[in-house]
Amino acid sequence: MSGGKIALLVFGIIFLLISIALIAGGGTLLWVNGRYLDSAGYLASDTVHIERNSYAVVAGPIELDETAVRVLRSIGVITVFEFQGENNDPSKQIFMGVADEVELEDYLDNVDYDEIDNIGFGWRLDFNRITYTNHPGNYEPSPPASESIWAASAVGTASQTLVWETRAGSYSIVVMNDDGSRGVDLDVIFKAKIPSLVGFGVGLLVGGIVLLAVASLMIFLAVRRKAAEG
Repeated sequence: MSGGKIALLVFGIIFLLISIALIAGGGTLLWVNGRYLDSAGYLASDTVHIERNSYAVVAGPIELDETAVRVLRSIGVITVFEFQGENNDPSKQIFMGVADEVELEDYLDNVDYDEIDNIGFGWRLDFNRITYTNHPGNYEPSPPASESIWAASAVGTASQTLVWETRAGSYSIVVMNDDGSRGVDLDVIFKAKIPSLVGFGVGLLVGGIVLLAVASLMIFLAVRRKAAEG
C-alpha cells in the first residue's frame, strides 16, 4: 500500500472517531435539554439542605472581567443565576444576598461563618457532597438587610427567590437568617440560566453525520484500492 493510501486510511479512521464523538455529544445535549431544562431555560439543582451552626454560609466568588461578561452574553452562555430558598425555622426569615467579595468579607470580619469549598454534582447540579471551610470569629453580624452592600438580595418568610445577572467584578453569594442569628437551617435550589441546547445539539449531530460520511468514504476508498491491487 502506498503512502497516500495509508494516509487516506489513517485520516479516515481519525475522522471516524471524531464523528462518533460529535454524534454522542449532540445526542447528550439534546437529552439534557429535554430532561433537565425547565420552561424558562434554567438548569436546576435538587433541593439542597444547608444546616450549619454558624451565622452564614458563603458560596463563590464568581470572578469576571468586562471582556468575559461581554463574550458570555454574546454567545448566550450562563449569565443569570436564580436562588430559591426557605428557612426551616418558622420563627425566622431567610436572607439571600449577592455582594462584592471584599465588601462581604468586611461584613463577616471576625464572624463565625462557613464557606462552600467543594460541590459534587452531575447533570442536575446535584449538590449532595458539599464540603465547607469554617471561618471562626467572635462577633455576631448585624441583620444583613440593614447593610447596603448587596448587589441583589431577597428576604422574607416562606419561599423566596433571588435573581442575579452576573456583572464584571468578584461577587459572592451568602445565605443567612434575616436577623443575623446563629444556626442556619435552610433549603435552597440553585438555578443557572443557559441557552437552549437544541441548536448546539443539532449542530453537533449534523456535523458528526457529515464527518461520518466523509470518514466512511475515505476508509472505503483506501480498502477498495488495496483490494484491487491484490
